[in-house]
Amino acid sequence: MTVDLAELRPAAIEAAEERALELLAGGQADEAVSLLRGIVHRAVTKHGDEDVLTGMAQFRLAEMLRRTGAPEAEQLGALTDAIKAFSASVGPTDPQTTAAFGRLAHVALAAEAIEIAVTAGMQAIGGLQARGEGETPEAGGIYAALAMAAAARRSPAAPGAAERAYRLTHDAGGDDADRRRALAAWRSLGQPHRVAVTGELSMVVFGAPPALVVELDHVATDGALDQHMHGLRSDAARALREQIATPPFAYRASAGGFEIVSRSGGAAAVRFGPDVEVALDAGELDALRAALADALSGTGGESQPGRNEPCPCGSGQKYKRCCGR
Repeated sequence: MTVDLAELRPAAIEAAEERALELLAGGQADEAVSLLRGIVHRAVTKHGDEDVLTGMAQFRLAEMLRRTGAPEAEQLGALTDAIKAFSASVGPTDPQTTAAFGRLAHVALAAEAIEIAVTAGMQAIGGLQARGEGETPEAGGIYAALAMAAAARRSPAAPGAAERAYRLTHDAGGDDADRRRALAAWRSLGQPHRVAVTGELSMVVFGAPPALVVELDHVATDGALDQHMHGLRSDAARALREQIATPPFAYRASAGGFEIVSRSGGAAAVRFGPDVEVALDAGELDALRAALADALSGTGGESQPGRNEPCPCGSGQKYKRCCGR
């Protein structure tokens, strides 16, 4: 294939990528990387480092570096440069920016750069949610990386991310690598499940005896997923259930700034510190009470089936041949 680079356009970058893949298939990995590095240099020289064409070239270079087994530091550098270019030119929620953030989350996790993995994953999920794609297999794969990164830093975000990864990579397919990561995170974090209270507020239940995370998430103005959460061990969850059973009430956690206080008309307010508050109407407060009761009684979760029983994921296979492997 001949690549015409007389005028650098998206089609020329795509043609260069195809040519690089041909070189790689022919055992010329160094030449493939060199070709795409040349495209990056040309894009930066002609258009600057904050142009969409530069982002396209950097992203394709990062993918080639991954395919050739280049050090993760090189991949991280190319992806960071791609994100800079995309964010400046097409914005933080554009599909190209989201894809670069998602890839950065996976590479950073592999490199044990945990904070980078979490930040990149939150940006990617925020971009997907802003476009109405937060419940897709692509989001599930990113949640899998987020779950593993959050678990590594002992964050209460881990069970909720694992629940979403498990559900999204199963319900709509998901590629094999994403599914394996999702299953590993879901099993290691006590097979979490989620009970929705409002559109943004939910409760994640995991482990035995059950522990809970009250989780609030929405997309911030910078396009990232903004999360606030509070974890409760079984004894604290029981205390919460008892305290909010009858108004008036004012439950305050011993640390973390988490509160639930009653309001007139059977309503309540949930606070995650002084600046983050969610209003619950009477019906939503009842939903929160019901979720707490189900979680603590063990009726709201998924019990592990026998090895020869149908797998609860709906695959039609026996548990031992599917999620129980």
